[in-house]
This record gives sequence, C-alpha cells and structure tokens, in this order.
Amino acid sequence: MDYEHKAKAVADCLLSYRRDESGWKVCRKSNDVVVSWRPSSEFPGNVYKGEGIVSGSPEKVWECLKPVPNGLRVKWDSNVKRFELLEQIMEDISICRTVTPSAAMGIIAPRDFVDVILVKQHEDGSISSNATNVIHPSCPSQPGYVRGFNHACGCICIPITG
Repeated sequence: MDYEHKAKAVADCLLSYRRDESGWKVCRKSNDVVVSWRPSSEFPGNVYKGEGIVSGSPEKVWECLKPVPNGLRVKWDSNVKRFELLEQIMEDISICRTVTPSAAMGIIAPRDFVDVILVKQHEDGSISSNATNVIHPSCPSQPGYVRGFNHACGCICIPITG
C-alpha cells in the first residue's frame, strides 16, 4: 500500500474542509466549543468539526493533541485508552493503532483503529494531524476489540492573534 500517497490525500481532504466554509450547520454549541456538520462528499453520511479556542501557545496545545505513543492525549482523553506506533514510514508519516475503551456500561465493545497519520506544519503557523484507516500486516484484527475504520479525520491547531 502506498501509505505516503494516502496520507497526503487525507491531508488535502482536511485542508479542503478547513477552507470551504459552505454548508456547515451548527448542531451543538457551548460557551467554549461549536460542533458543526455537513454531508460528506466522500462517503454516505456526514462529516463533523468541532471548533474552540484554547488558551496557550500552539506548541503547548499541540503537545496535548499530537498522535504519539506515551503522549498527553492518552492522559486527558478518556476515549483513548492506548496509542501504539506500528511503523514510522517517514519523519512525518506513521502507522498507528488507537485503542478505545468500552462504553455504555460495556454495551459498546472496546474498539481499535489502525490509521496512517501525517503530521503537517502549514505556512500560516498551524499544525495538523491528518489520518485515515489502513490495513497493516503487523496488526490484524485483535481478539476482544471491534476494528473501527476512520474516514478522513484529525486535529488542526491554528494560532490566533492575542
């Protein structure tokens, strides 16, 4: 599989979501976060984005978001139980397995996801993780987990004035 090509394609997709503001409809709003959706052009269903302002430098905020084993994300995000590096393709492209816990008092089984992830620095100072599902020979489906498949997904940390 051409992981590099797939990673760059998903980065282009997420950048297009960021640039194209048309069609997004707000579905949830709080003082801190706005969640919007619109129909996907890639698959039957919707795409969602959450936006909020976090006090801190982009570098400090990114430390909390970046997709790395033993990173801070596993410590603060209760939906991420484990994050494993399966293969480093290039300096900015990796194949990773993310494990989520069971939910709804065990009614929803634990899940695992295998994704190619591209971490990208943008000219405007923003940094993004860009991911989508892949099949990797070192990580077949695991007993006790339902294998999940992510469409284009990720986080974008954008510096703002002030």
